[in-house]
Amino acid sequence: MRRVIVKRKRGIQWDINNRLEDLDFADICLLVQRFRYMEAKVEKLQEEVVNVGLKINSSKTKQMRANCNNKNKVTVDDTDIGVDTFLYLGSVVTKTGGAEEDVKRCIRLANGAFVQL
Repeated sequence: MRRVIVKRKRGIQWDINNRLEDLDFADICLLVQRFRYMEAKVEKLQEEVVNVGLKINSSKTKQMRANCNNKNKVTVDDTDIGVDTFLYLGSVVTKTGGAEEDVKRCIRLANGAFVQL
């Protein structure tokens, strides 16, 4: 992943001296403040994965915007990857940033487990 990160100011301003470019777990979470930066990051990521013989799975790739007026689509393999909510590391992430949907999901899962007892 280090080859994909370019030393430009494309991430989210974290504090006065630092920018957060991405979060690396088993998944990759790209963070940007400007649409053109996301386009550049996705294009670079697509180039790099091809170089190592991999492919981005467009059905498993999600893109969410918060407080954004730009309606342009980000695509992977000509598939729009924009969503309003998604599950990330076991938690529901929404555009509003609240925890209401995540709590509702946890209650549904607990209720399902309780019913099976």
